Amino acid sequence: MSENIREIVFDCLLETDVHERKSHLVMREVLDKYDYLDNTDKNFIKRVFEGTIQKRITLDYALNRMMEKPLEKNKIEIIEILRMGAYQVLFMDRVPDSAACDEAVKLTKKRSRSELSGFVNGVLRAVSREKAKILSFDDIDDDISGLSVKYSMPEWIVRMLNKEQKQGEALINALAEQRPTVVRITDAKKTEELLKNWEETGIAHKKSENIPNVFEVSNFHGMGELPGFAEGLLYVQDESSMLSIRKAVEVFLERFGDENKESNPATESALEKKIGEANLTGLKILDTCAAPGGKSVYIAELLNGMGEIISLDVSEDKVSLLRENMERLGHKNVSCSVWDATVFNPEFENKFDIVICDVPCSGLGVISRKSDLKYRVTNESMISLCELQKQIADNAKKYVKKNGILLYSTCTIHKAENEKTAKYICSGGGYELICEKQLLPNLDNTDGFYFAVLIRK
Repeated sequence: MSENIREIVFDCLLETDVHERKSHLVMREVLDKYDYLDNTDKNFIKRVFEGTIQKRITLDYALNRMMEKPLEKNKIEIIEILRMGAYQVLFMDRVPDSAACDEAVKLTKKRSRSELSGFVNGVLRAVSREKAKILSFDDIDDDISGLSVKYSMPEWIVRMLNKEQKQGEALINALAEQRPTVVRITDAKKTEELLKNWEETGIAHKKSENIPNVFEVSNFHGMGELPGFAEGLLYVQDESSMLSIRKAVEVFLERFGDENKESNPATESALEKKIGEANLTGLKILDTCAAPGGKSVYIAELLNGMGEIISLDVSEDKVSLLRENMERLGHKNVSCSVWDATVFNPEFENKFDIVICDVPCSGLGVISRKSDLKYRVTNESMISLCELQKQIADNAKKYVKKNGILLYSTCTIHKAENEKTAKYICSGGGYELICEKQLLPNLDNTDGFYFAVLIRK
């Protein structure tokens, strides 16, 4: 293993904790920078970095049991070295405990204070000796604290999920587990060729039971290595997001198409067939908070170039990302512009058949993909988010034509941001809630995701 591998992880942790950068962006940059490393080294970097963040509460609990003074009283460099060392000892069977301890000592001497190397060595070797007792959590009597430490989930989130959702521990466990990468093959004609290519290159894949040409993929290192991605034949998107779009389009077609024809968006090709039979050339769609473009991309694919889609977001950086995705995938009926969704645009009033309102949210449904989210979000931030969501929804609902569709969605599991906001949209009059769905990772094998389809009366 390369000499600097653990130092790379150490620097990544400092980037996220000291400079407060998002972990998934830090990891993407590092894997690009060190692309010359072999896959074993890159896997180690990713595993230790993401695991140390994901298990932080559990690790801090373990370390504090072995220390006289609280962990947070130490310098941040020592804290990070102890956390990443403890993660290897407690959760990586293939790494010898002695190696994890020795490498932590070397890193302490190089990047912190040499005189603290004995302290670091002593704490980590104590964790190694007591690992079975530590992971039994036998000294925690309170149920909330126990779940918090076991699944490394902040106590206030555990308390909220226990109160709002029936699944309790199963849901918290699912949010703590890493979710698979889900991709959609954007050209159905290329599916057979791509699957054969994946098999030849050792990429594991599992077909979705819900949506055509969608697969869970694994056993690869970075999207650039996945055959079909560079050619614009793949789009990374969780099923939950696609299901929300499919439902909105289905409701629209049922309201304004041939209502005697049955369709089931969960059945392969049923919705696609109905779209193909409809005349949707005059359809106008608005995506109010569109970046990075997943919902705009998917509805453009479903419509096969029919209709007009306007995709907006708040900054030029985000809109550049939108344009990049549309260009890579060849969607010419999508126009992208900078616009703040909290600011009403009178030119859009009563103009659109479908308005997509995928609002900024707490992101609690995707913490299995972005573990640092759970340490950043607070009750106070969620209160302000709810107000922002209502402000955006108040504008978005004015853009829908009469009898048009409003799709409201979030990637969270929080009733104030979800069901209560959908109810708020209806409370002003003029809207009817047709359906709503809270998707949960432990029940639906998706991200935690909410969507509501509403019709303007």
